[in-house]
Amino acid sequence: MTGTFEPTFDQNTASSGSPLDAVVFDDLMRVFAPFETAPKILVAVSGGADSMALALLADEWCRARGGRAIAVTVDHGLRPAAATEARWVAGELARYGIEHIIKSWRGAKPASAVQQKARHARYQILDDLMAEMGIYHLVVAHHAGDQSETIAMRRGRDTSPIGLAGMSARRYLRHGRLLRPLLGIPKADLVATLKSRGQEWIEDPSNQDEKFERVRVRKALAANSSGTADGAKDAWTRKTLEQRIGRLLAASVTLHPNGVAMIISDVFSGAQDDLDAAIHALGRVVRTVGGAAYPPAMDKLRGALDRLRANKTGRISLGGCVLHGRTSHLYVYRELGRMAQDPVALRPELFPKTDVIGFDNRFDWLADDKELAAKAGLWMGPLGLCDVFHTKSFRRALREIVPFIGNLPRAALASMPALYDKEGLLSVGGLEVSELSDVLSAAGCERPLGRGLNVSGGRWQFAPQVPLWESGFKLSPKPDNLLA
Repeated sequence: MTGTFEPTFDQNTASSGSPLDAVVFDDLMRVFAPFETAPKILVAVSGGADSMALALLADEWCRARGGRAIAVTVDHGLRPAAATEARWVAGELARYGIEHIIKSWRGAKPASAVQQKARHARYQILDDLMAEMGIYHLVVAHHAGDQSETIAMRRGRDTSPIGLAGMSARRYLRHGRLLRPLLGIPKADLVATLKSRGQEWIEDPSNQDEKFERVRVRKALAANSSGTADGAKDAWTRKTLEQRIGRLLAASVTLHPNGVAMIISDVFSGAQDDLDAAIHALGRVVRTVGGAAYPPAMDKLRGALDRLRANKTGRISLGGCVLHGRTSHLYVYRELGRMAQDPVALRPELFPKTDVIGFDNRFDWLADDKELAAKAGLWMGPLGLCDVFHTKSFRRALREIVPFIGNLPRAALASMPALYDKEGLLSVGGLEVSELSDVLSAAGCERPLGRGLNVSGGRWQFAPQVPLWESGFKLSPKPDNLLA
């Protein structure tokens, strides 16, 4: 085989690990139940020992249940050998009859925070692939060593109790679940699993490059194995904090399909004795409404909460959102100035295979007929770009017919997603088409005859990157219990 790398495998090298078998892996997967009767799972495979072992184990687990595992390798285009490595992975997995897909990260590459941005791009690509293929489970090969490194890195940043507990064994992406079944397994066991099968793997040279923080932390942990943290205590602290956050969100937050959150101020203020829960809860609201992958920094959230408690009717810009206080409620909505201000024409090349177009990283527009929509001369943009929005009659009719939306701050209305053509407004995210038709009619802006009052060619769905609330921190079983 040609390429600039050599697969790694030396049968004579001693291994301190214990190979994982089907029984152990079934126990690891059981905690993520339920699955479909014949489960389909997407497996992220880089070619390293961790992910190659995961691919083989996941394939056997799926086959035993009448399902299948599909491996996917993302070529980030950051190293010349990456494309060759991806093809090598495809060839190796083909020997086991495992379907393999190669996806590429297109576009300009970052000059800073390379690993962080590559990770974000990778998850976006995998998430989109899940939607395209109708798969709801993505398994990744983070193991016990990765968890230790993550916790050490977060301790260096003085993070919150949630961060100090490390990665959750389960989290939610936009289109499915991300599962980490190996989070309690030492890497030595994964290497031993491959060696027991005579399977090679790839060593990524970036894993030795000390310009990356994770590499420096890994080497420091290896040199000083005595300074380990109390993982059980940190996990318990995180779980109890997340329970309090969940209760506070349930008691105080309403999230509308138009992407605006309404928080009951008195309930939030009543959480003064649990400031940590209130800060985290506010962060989750801002993250979801703003379409971000992560909440704003803790110090910024704490400062915003202090200002809002001092002035209930204050207005704060944070995390791409506006926190707009009124006497009894706090509205959180997308900041119009942070959104793209040019309308997007719905050209054919914008439509992926799923007939869905994303808007502002928060909404999906699902086309009834993408070919017809692409030919219809449609545009997508914030409602504030539409002329009709700026008429008093439209906003007055909105208040009369859809009071909750109509009584929102004007800036919140302006940031709602809209679809329109040269004749005018067709649909608005969070509004039923019939409601919009009534509003336009009452405002004297009824669509011309023959154009169709109740047909927009598709429908809106509020689909932020991360839901307002995930089901809590999930621990992986301890490997020593499984192997006993």
